[in-house]
Amino acid sequence: MSFIDKFINSKLGQGIVVAILFFIVGLLIGLFVKPGHEIEMNKLTEDGFHKKKDGLIPEMLDKVKPDNIRQFLRMLTKEPHLAALERDKELLTWMEKTWTKDFELDKVDKVTYDVLLSYPNRTNPNKIRILNEQGEVVFESRHMETPLHEDDQHPNFIHAFNAYAPAGDVTGDLVYVNYGRVEDLQYLEKIGVSIEGKICISRYGKIYRGNRLKNCQDKGAKGVIMFSDPADVAVQGTKPENVYPNSIFLPGTGIQRGSTYIGSGDPFSPGWPSVPHSYRLKESEGLPKIPSQPIGYDDAKKLLEIMGGQDPPEEWKGKVEGVSYKLGDAKKTGYEGHKVRLTVNNFLRTVPDTNLIGYIKGEVEPDRYVILSNHRDAWGYGSVDPSSGTAQMMEVVRNLGALKKKGWRPRRTIIFCSWGSEEYGLIGSTEFVTDKIHKLKDRAVGLVNTDVCVSGPIAKPGASPGIHGLVLDALRAASDPTGSESNYYDFWTKWWNSDKERHEVPKVKLLTSGSDHDGFAFSAGVPSVDLKFKDDTKKYKGVGQYPMYHTGYETFYLMNNIIDPDFHIHRTCAQTSIHLLLRFADSAVVPYDLNEIPVEMEKGLKEIMQSNVTNDILIPAGVTFKYVRAAINDFKIRCHEFMNNIETRSSSPYDLRALNDQLMYFQKVFLKEQDVIFAPATFNKYGSSVFPVLRDYYHEIDKLTEEELRDRVEEIKRHLSDLMIYIQMASSYLGPIDVL
Repeated sequence: MSFIDKFINSKLGQGIVVAILFFIVGLLIGLFVKPGHEIEMNKLTEDGFHKKKDGLIPEMLDKVKPDNIRQFLRMLTKEPHLAALERDKELLTWMEKTWTKDFELDKVDKVTYDVLLSYPNRTNPNKIRILNEQGEVVFESRHMETPLHEDDQHPNFIHAFNAYAPAGDVTGDLVYVNYGRVEDLQYLEKIGVSIEGKICISRYGKIYRGNRLKNCQDKGAKGVIMFSDPADVAVQGTKPENVYPNSIFLPGTGIQRGSTYIGSGDPFSPGWPSVPHSYRLKESEGLPKIPSQPIGYDDAKKLLEIMGGQDPPEEWKGKVEGVSYKLGDAKKTGYEGHKVRLTVNNFLRTVPDTNLIGYIKGEVEPDRYVILSNHRDAWGYGSVDPSSGTAQMMEVVRNLGALKKKGWRPRRTIIFCSWGSEEYGLIGSTEFVTDKIHKLKDRAVGLVNTDVCVSGPIAKPGASPGIHGLVLDALRAASDPTGSESNYYDFWTKWWNSDKERHEVPKVKLLTSGSDHDGFAFSAGVPSVDLKFKDDTKKYKGVGQYPMYHTGYETFYLMNNIIDPDFHIHRTCAQTSIHLLLRFADSAVVPYDLNEIPVEMEKGLKEIMQSNVTNDILIPAGVTFKYVRAAINDFKIRCHEFMNNIETRSSSPYDLRALNDQLMYFQKVFLKEQDVIFAPATFNKYGSSVFPVLRDYYHEIDKLTEEELRDRVEEIKRHLSDLMIYIQMASSYLGPIDVL
């Protein structure tokens, strides 16, 4: 036996070896554990690996106070606060101070971008005029609402305009185009009614106003006039007792403002953040090239009255009293020489616009983010959009801030975001997502967005597949604002089934665009909820968007006296937000149910397979869907196995982190430039869809030439191949983590 062997086998030698091993272990701990980060290992699996940390939630929900939300809303709606103007800046300062001083968040940042915004000319308002044969003005439209209540009056109220519609002065004949959808314009072409060189008059609804304007622009129109039709916004009639200030319905002088930009984020920096010194385009394809102006239905009546020509289809007829909705391809007797003049004086300006970002740092996983989101800017007073959401967010921040003061911290970091310039095209949030895209893809667990939090009592949530069940859980925990049921979910279920023969579980819808979850969900792959409570469409049949949407009558009085006098719906919204935040932030295993995803894929594929385009054009051309269908079937099995096996996974901190990474990063598999599985299609960003790129390929495919159709068929074949590959990659990603 050598000297070394004898030494190692001696008691002294063994003691020295053990000491060396302890030294090495201590050295490794010193290298890999940050100073001051003294979290016990069992903290990582606190309350058990497979348990939800729900004990705190009921206590927090009870602390939500409706009157606090009322007072927040009163503050937010004192004055109109258009993006980046003085009142918007004042509210930013107030929120920053409140979050910092009163609620004592760990950190509050202001994040500013230089963005292109559009404003109306206050000294030269936009107008629509009817000119007689001599060129004399016989009618001129309003540029603001007529005050009907003391809350409606403010010297700096915003003139009616369609943001980004260019300045212009055009004169011509009117053509009625219904909602201005592609199919509406196709119908006019079919019956020989041209809009080329004409001014289109269209009612709001069904599609985004920017798509409406572009549709008309692409067909050669020289301008567009948009109005809210009583059929959509005054379904109980237009007499004073049936409209604001006596009900939720829009009077004839109400004018819906809104953006016409087709795109998200700053128009001159698409795809990159508009930080100082970054490159900016000189033009933007998403901005319209013809003027547009909104009016109320009282003024629309004056225009529709002078129109003659063919009768429209019955479903094109609205409820403007005394008019027949003629298409305008001929002049009405007595008005043969009359013309309409559309004058728009909007201007563009690049301005600094600021997001407010507040943090409660996570105790165990501070590098994982859970986000509550709402925008601050409004087209007027904004009592519904967005300030119902802002007011409830303030109450959520107040409650979680108070809990933090008592020593509580969430497992993961909670971030509160107040976005700027959402109304113009999701600009504040899109710039932020573009700026922070890599962190968000790697670290964001979930987002709860509350824009129009309250316009009525009926939940209409949208969510990414995988968290629909989580939303239902949150609604089960929230209170019923009517007091008739023990929780909101029971009230909602009763309402949902009130006109059905067979009982159904209420459904969470797929996400649309149109609010600040867009960039997070569709570009960064962050599972997101768009939380909203809307009008009772069974009680008020025909109502789509809430009637006072983006008008001067969206006041504190409207909310406080008509929509939610007790602020109990706001309380329900805040409780739902808190529940979702705490489940995202405190569940040891991130609370996703992947089984929901292939189910939604199957529904979407079935709808596509049943379409006329598929059966009449694509299948005869040799297009097959069987490989995508097979990939979905395999993916469904893999999701089921993965979710079932979570219960059998090791409960070590390292395995927990690996499992959560797998769940989180899986959401990014379907990202190309945007999500190729669940996202709005290009031609209607207010709609939700499955396989959006495929649906874009279907758009107007029947209008293509023979050569164009051959090319389109090849594009569809390639895209179906891509979809198959993406879905197969998703299945592979859910496999064992130690195997490629």
